[in-house]
Amino acid sequence: MRITRLLLRNFRVFADELELEVPPGLVGIYGANGSGKTTLVSAIPWALFGHSRTSNDQVRTAGVDAESVTEVEFEHEGHLYAVRRTISGVNSTVRARAWADGLLVADGARDTARYVRSLLGIDDASFRASVFAEQNQLAAFSTIAPAKRRDLVLKLLGITPLDAARDRARRDARAAADDHARLRALLPDLDALRVAAAEAQQAARTAELAAEAARAELGERRRQLGLARREHDQMAVHAGEHEALVAEGRMVRSHHDAAVARVAELERELAELSEAGARLARVEDEAKGLDAAEARLAAVQRVREAEAALAAAPASPEPPVPDEDRCAAARRAAEDARGALATHDALVAEARRQRTSASAALDDSVRVSDEGDCPLCGQSLGEAFEQVQAHRRAELARVEARLRALDGRRPALVAAADDAADRARHEHRVLEQARQARGAWERHRAGREAAEQALRQARARLDPPLRPEDDTELPAEVERRRQAAKECQLLRGRLDRQARAERELEAARDERDSGAGRLEALRDKVRALSFDRHALASARQALELAEQAVDAADVRTRSAEVDAARAEAAADAAERSLAAGAEQHAKLGELAEQARHLGRLAELLHQFRNQLVGSVGPRLSRQAASLFAELTDAEYDELQIDPETYAIRILDQGVAYDMDRFSGSETDLANLALRVAISEHLGFQSGGQVGLLVLDEVFGFLDADRKDRMLRALERLRGRFRQVLVVTHDAEVKDRLPNAIEVVKLPGRRATAHVVGGP
Repeated sequence: MRITRLLLRNFRVFADELELEVPPGLVGIYGANGSGKTTLVSAIPWALFGHSRTSNDQVRTAGVDAESVTEVEFEHEGHLYAVRRTISGVNSTVRARAWADGLLVADGARDTARYVRSLLGIDDASFRASVFAEQNQLAAFSTIAPAKRRDLVLKLLGITPLDAARDRARRDARAAADDHARLRALLPDLDALRVAAAEAQQAARTAELAAEAARAELGERRRQLGLARREHDQMAVHAGEHEALVAEGRMVRSHHDAAVARVAELERELAELSEAGARLARVEDEAKGLDAAEARLAAVQRVREAEAALAAAPASPEPPVPDEDRCAAARRAAEDARGALATHDALVAEARRQRTSASAALDDSVRVSDEGDCPLCGQSLGEAFEQVQAHRRAELARVEARLRALDGRRPALVAAADDAADRARHEHRVLEQARQARGAWERHRAGREAAEQALRQARARLDPPLRPEDDTELPAEVERRRQAAKECQLLRGRLDRQARAERELEAARDERDSGAGRLEALRDKVRALSFDRHALASARQALELAEQAVDAADVRTRSAEVDAARAEAAADAAERSLAAGAEQHAKLGELAEQARHLGRLAELLHQFRNQLVGSVGPRLSRQAASLFAELTDAEYDELQIDPETYAIRILDQGVAYDMDRFSGSETDLANLALRVAISEHLGFQSGGQVGLLVLDEVFGFLDADRKDRMLRALERLRGRFRQVLVVTHDAEVKDRLPNAIEVVKLPGRRATAHVVGGP
């Protein structure tokens, strides 16, 4: 078997797709510690057998949801094979396929693993034990304790499962012997079981006869209950008819009494209606003059209301007419005074401006000398300089005198303007008050005139004229006539019912007579029924006694049936105990035979294991010695393997020495020879030849000389293995090997790899 190609995508630290054409022969796989060298070679057993040191959900690259793909292509016995294993989905579903010379030969994880086992001739555990030499495994052959070294070798050779099978057979044999002893101690007495079974059958037959007698008694009680129930039901029917007649009689009696009361009521009502007709004739005349009395009362009330309104508006003197002209004159005088003050303020402003201009001109003349030029015309001033200054001083004095005169007149103008404004406001208030008084007087006069007009109209409508006694007599007359009218209306309403009351009286008398007849008929039916309440009570009591007797018989019957069922169950249990006892007696012999066979099986397995271990030791010793001689050019006599402890000893010039006597190089070569011998033995034992060897960190911390000898030894292994993959962190090794693969660590716990050309 030779690995030709390796394809990885989203496999542990190899997230990006990686495709390597793996060279044949001796290949070094190197890189920094933790870069992913061991992960790279672990893809081989994962793809072939689905073996992983972790769960499947951790095989896919962390933080990636895409599909994980691992594909191994290898050459074996002249054919080219490819095995692909994938993980996809949130549930980490594993799928696998296998191709042989480009044709699909297996589909599915189980079918693919089964096909690879049949192709290589070994299973997953044997493949890893024969192909993979893990880290520090070579050094362990010479450094660990003998017991642990023996366990390690036996585990690699696959003998440990045989030890487990032997121990399990021994445990089963001891358990079978213990069961035999325990069963023999618990065996029952068959004669006692047969007597107990017969007694239980007799008790079951007796209980069944008692149950039959109880069921017969229950039937008789139920027949008597039926007779008592029929008699009670017949009397209950008569009781129902009697109760129905009594209830109907009460209802008819109630209707009859209501009809009698209604007749008496209607007779009283008709008597009252007759008296109401005579009363109506007396009060109709009194009510006829109501409209005329109400009309005169209304007219008299309107006259009194007009008189009261006129008295509430007495005559008042006429106020003077408002003087509009005087108010207007005062307003114009105020406006003239404000105008005069504004004109004076304008003159003061002009005088102040002139003073500012004259003062500026005087200042300019002061800054100019008699030798300078005029700032206005540009001519030389000379002797006219003093005249100019005097003229400008006189002009400034004149303006200031005028300004002082204007300032002296302003207070009088302000006082005059304020007085005129006060007079204008006073005249305006006086005018407004006169206007309001005049308007109120005019409204009062209009109201009085309206009241006088209304009084004249009310008196004109009153005919005959108003009398002093009308104020007291008319309201009493109107009230008396209104009461009479109301009484007439009530009487007429009551009299409207007289005809209907007469008809109702006739119907009530008919209902009274009919009810009396129905009452008599119901009395006759009750007397004919001849219902006896005491007889019904006696029948009910007899029914209750019969029901109690049935219940008691039913309880006795159920108790007897339960006893019969228990007795039958006890009889069945006794029969089963008897059958179980007979079965235990028969099983005792079977357990004795089983314990003997299991003990013999454990003994045979132990003998086979010892024979196998005994044959493995010499064979391993021969194979390791042959390889050691090849690796050391037969420098020593022989390499020997202890068949019990698998300790390595080297025979030099006829004397066997432990490994402590030799240098590290000889120890490394001896350990390598033993590990390769184990791999070859596994291939021989399984009947197949894998031809692949993977050595993981076999160099360790070797010095330069030991490392050189180990490399030469690995070169010689190429004659025994088609392909040897050496995993190491030592970058110098790659220059000494014909082929190398470099594993490069990337950021984010990622890695990649590439093939490095040989020397």
